[in-house]
Amino acid sequence: MTIRRQYSLPNCTLILEGLSDPNATPSGQLDPRPLMSILVNVQCHFPSQEYLLEGGRDFFESLVSAVSRYAQECLSQVSHPKLDGDNSAIVQLQKVEEKNLHRLTQLATAEALPASSGVDMAPEKLPAHKEPEQSQQIDLTTVQLFDLVEAIDQFLADGRTLPDIHVGIEPVSKRYRKADIPLTQRAAPITVGMTSLVLAAVALFFVPIPEVPEPKPATTEETSSETTSEEQTTEPSPTPPSTTELEEALNSEITDPTEVRFLERSIYKKINQAWQERGELYQNLSYRVSVGKDGEIIGYKPINNTDISADEKTPLPELLYTPTSDRKESLASFRVVFKNTGILEISPWLGYKGEPSLGPEMTDSELIDDLNKQLRETLRDRWEGSQLAKEELAYRVGLTEDGIIADYEPTNQSGWDYVEETPLEELLKPEAAGIGSEGLVPKEPLAQFRVVLWPNGNLEVDPLPR
Repeated sequence: MTIRRQYSLPNCTLILEGLSDPNATPSGQLDPRPLMSILVNVQCHFPSQEYLLEGGRDFFESLVSAVSRYAQECLSQVSHPKLDGDNSAIVQLQKVEEKNLHRLTQLATAEALPASSGVDMAPEKLPAHKEPEQSQQIDLTTVQLFDLVEAIDQFLADGRTLPDIHVGIEPVSKRYRKADIPLTQRAAPITVGMTSLVLAAVALFFVPIPEVPEPKPATTEETSSETTSEEQTTEPSPTPPSTTELEEALNSEITDPTEVRFLERSIYKKINQAWQERGELYQNLSYRVSVGKDGEIIGYKPINNTDISADEKTPLPELLYTPTSDRKESLASFRVVFKNTGILEISPWLGYKGEPSLGPEMTDSELIDDLNKQLRETLRDRWEGSQLAKEELAYRVGLTEDGIIADYEPTNQSGWDYVEETPLEELLKPEAAGIGSEGLVPKEPLAQFRVVLWPNGNLEVDPLPR
């Protein structure tokens, strides 16, 4: 049976066809897909290009190596000696400075199924691949190259497809380093944007671009020659974002520790409440999630070998917000892990660059004392206890000078689990402190209190130590 794996992005499609070694020992992995251990044919094409690149294993290994080395060279601004000197490589990449393009060349060569494949099968039973009659050249834009890099990354993360192919990039010797140029300048984005391409891939996943529909998430498709032979129809690709827009998105990454902390808490609350079907995962599912200033989830992508279709077992698809064409703002990225034990873990993708705060805080001690009494009376009138909670529910609560609850945060797991039984969400009015679409950090000073609600109806309210 022929195995077909497809890695599709808006501006690049990579299709691999191969076989499973009948003599291979089952790996014992939970992934039910058959293992493709033999590559017969590969196609790489771009919607806006007239020609496609096609070949066998030698071509594909050369493509993976060339693209990976080229990306490393552009990121570091240091020429790789192997990339420069290996003129015999089937696939070569070079910069076309005057046109702001990247030229991918496939040299004409004769390929065959590797003798080391270990498969005893008649050649007439193997699907054939077409060899180029002459060398082919394709000039790629930065965005097309970006999607090619992403497609190869998806392949390399797919443990059920040619697991013996690796990226063999060695560190560049110091003697090739541009010693007279400071590191910050060597790492700065180059004019035509390949470096900004790679950095944008590290910093962000989805980039909101004016007047451009959001690209569909990359998909990995597998088909069998025994089940279907229909050709896929593809929608027209959206207009790709420019290099300038990618650089602007990178430079506008949210890094303020306080803002990142408020966003982290917001999406934890949102995802935690929406994740109803827990305990049904056979493995942990990990994602990189991009969030706007208002806490809306703009995009996400699977990481750590998480299957691309596994998001159906999470609330991410229903929480995904499709930005309007005029929406252009900074984003923050988070690592979100749905554990098979039912636990949700969220952390900043880039970590915290400093100590987060609670935003502007009130300092008038007399006013804080008055608000403390007011909050106690408000909660006493509304809290009747919980029949479900087995231990106290602990919270941090922020009040405006008018006694309005503008912010609160559970500080123990019971507080998260049973928050819907408390009156806090009903009393919450974030707009009273200027919290909204412009950001989740309060604009007005708040008085911070420690609140403990006991299952038997008792409560404690004290000013939070400063």
